[in-house]
Amino acid sequence: MTMLKVVALAFMAVLAVACGSETRSAPPPKRFPTPSPAPDCMTSVAKGRCGPYDTYGKITGTTASTYVGNNVWAPISDWRQTLYANDPGNWQVTANMPAGNTAVVSYPSIGANYGQITDVPTPLTKYSSIYSSFSETMNANSETSAWATYDIWLGRNGCSDCPSNEVMIQHDFVNNGVCAADATAAFGGSAGVPVRDWHLCKYGSQLIWKLGRDEENKVSERSGRVDVLSMLTWLVNHRYLPNTAGLWSIGYGWEICSTGGETENFLVKRFSMTPTLTSSDRPSRP
Repeated sequence: MTMLKVVALAFMAVLAVACGSETRSAPPPKRFPTPSPAPDCMTSVAKGRCGPYDTYGKITGTTASTYVGNNVWAPISDWRQTLYANDPGNWQVTANMPAGNTAVVSYPSIGANYGQITDVPTPLTKYSSIYSSFSETMNANSETSAWATYDIWLGRNGCSDCPSNEVMIQHDFVNNGVCAADATAAFGGSAGVPVRDWHLCKYGSQLIWKLGRDEENKVSERSGRVDVLSMLTWLVNHRYLPNTAGLWSIGYGWEICSTGGETENFLVKRFSMTPTLTSSDRPSRP
């Protein structure tokens, strides 16, 4: 597996139904007006990306360069999306997806890589913690169908090409209802992570943690902090993931189905990913 392939893992998305199944070919998108002041990077290409962001200090422990990708992986007719980025904690996409579309069209996202250059994932047992913080907004309208989510890929130790397990952590929803939970668990209570209930959903091979209601009966959370390692370790301990699971990559952004045919701006205003290893045997970087 080449390094480019390892980087690309952070932008992969399963074609299994998430909010529908309709996909069609698409014409090249038109660009939206550039924000002022102008960002460091802009792309309207479906698989275009900005970066690398090797000096961005709030994403640590990676084994390959971090990028932000436009990631229109299932284009449909009349899609439009442009990515503007300064760094993984300051970026946005402007999108216009047709009203009524029910399939995920894009996953504009950060891609942080944790698989070694030798294609060996970093074992979860090597981590003492993995915390992440975020602040985002979708500026949604009544017909928007989208959600903010982490997209985590795990592989099996000793396998040269096995990014086979996908876990999502979804925390902000618009027209994406509650799931028939397979399980419910509470996470948080340390390192600034609030204790919250999360519902575990299964969509084909995907395992999805969806934020539950808080004490104010709210579901969505636009700014917060999550204990990623505890959520992954729970899945191992309860046999949803193999005990040999190792971390390949962590993505963060939005799955977008529709903006109601209107121009919509999705913004990331803060982001961090800070794993801590228990061992001095740290993964190598190129």
